[in-house]
Amino acid sequence: MKVYAVSLGCPKNRTDTEKLLARLVELGAEPVLSPEEADLLLVNTCAFIRPAVRESIDTVLELAEGKRPGQRLAVVGCLVARYREKVREALPEADILCGIEAFRQPEVFLEDSRPLVLKPRGPETIERVLTESPFYAYLKVTEGCRHACSFCSIPRIRGPLRSRPEKDILAEARRLVSQGVREIVLVGQDVSAYGLDRRERTLPGLIKRLLSEVPGSFRLRLLYLYPEGITPELLELFAEESRLAPYADLPVQHAHPEILKRMRRPYRSEELLELMRRFRKARPEIGLRTSVIVGFPGEGEEEFEALLRFLSEARFDHLGAFVFYPEEGTPAARFKPRVPYREAARRRHRVMALQREISRENLQRRVGSEDVVLVTGYDARGRPVGHAGFQAPEVDGHTVVVKGIPVEPGDLVRVRFIRAFTYDLWAEALERLD
Repeated sequence: MKVYAVSLGCPKNRTDTEKLLARLVELGAEPVLSPEEADLLLVNTCAFIRPAVRESIDTVLELAEGKRPGQRLAVVGCLVARYREKVREALPEADILCGIEAFRQPEVFLEDSRPLVLKPRGPETIERVLTESPFYAYLKVTEGCRHACSFCSIPRIRGPLRSRPEKDILAEARRLVSQGVREIVLVGQDVSAYGLDRRERTLPGLIKRLLSEVPGSFRLRLLYLYPEGITPELLELFAEESRLAPYADLPVQHAHPEILKRMRRPYRSEELLELMRRFRKARPEIGLRTSVIVGFPGEGEEEFEALLRFLSEARFDHLGAFVFYPEEGTPAARFKPRVPYREAARRRHRVMALQREISRENLQRRVGSEDVVLVTGYDARGRPVGHAGFQAPEVDGHTVVVKGIPVEPGDLVRVRFIRAFTYDLWAEALERLD
């Protein structure tokens, strides 16, 4: 059986797709790169917000339109977990329907019937078929979420917080490094909450074990650290561990106290600014990323201007801005007054215009400084390109190596930045790191 897979949405989905492919390979399947040569078409869906639902459905329908006799179409992940039995009726094109972590029950994909499995049952696996890059990989440390943000559907889709055992995470990390991975990116809905379902905050301990017990030359990166989960011990690790990438993604969502309260986010903008100062003191070269929502119910000009003032002071290195969507089943879907979509889109444009200026100025200040770049490929002109410690793969800008010693994909290279643009940098390669 030949399998063609599409993974939509977040890096957590990516890890689930790669594990499912590995389990199917164990059962005799072969991954392929085009739908035309596949026996099984597989779509791991996202259903976090309305545009993601639309993208998932469009992808399924596009593949269904090109199905040839004998091909089967499997729809897995968040779309199935969120809409459950309704999916069977809404997508008659799908031959197989399975919820999140479909890798736990791979035999479903060999059945001749039209199965619907909402909660796959079975063991975890550390095996992966890497689908994005052979040089970096995401490693999911938690599933689900313990927060109750008023706008978010994730707890309803993926369930409560469940931390993976350390031994499983360590085993998966060892396997990834043995495959040639040079950067491991820890992901979860809130990585800083790792262990809290066992009434422990054990992320610092997990990081120490990964860096001391996993052999090989690699660096570690953390994504999605909720502000209230940042501890002094974690900040100390950023200051002390050079193999821990100087990077933190702090999804703050807003800055005005009333909007934060309505969002059910338990902090104040002053606390966020102090946290950022502590990060920058611990690791001066750190890159800080965030995401914000504009057009949240009740956001008037005063509240929006407060957000702009906060972003001007915070000076995040990377930022994503999203227009609020009243997601079905969330408390915020009932909140009033609503902000017209056109106005919310205008506000998003203003946020991104501000961030472009901040990004350009921040990168200009890095010219002359040094960092470590993971080279992942070549640009259109054949120059080595990758991401520095303060840049996360796929979501941030990149660094192009335009001079210096010869380097190639898979190298970790110390560089000196020599020119800055709005989101990207040019660099000189100084030395390869073992």
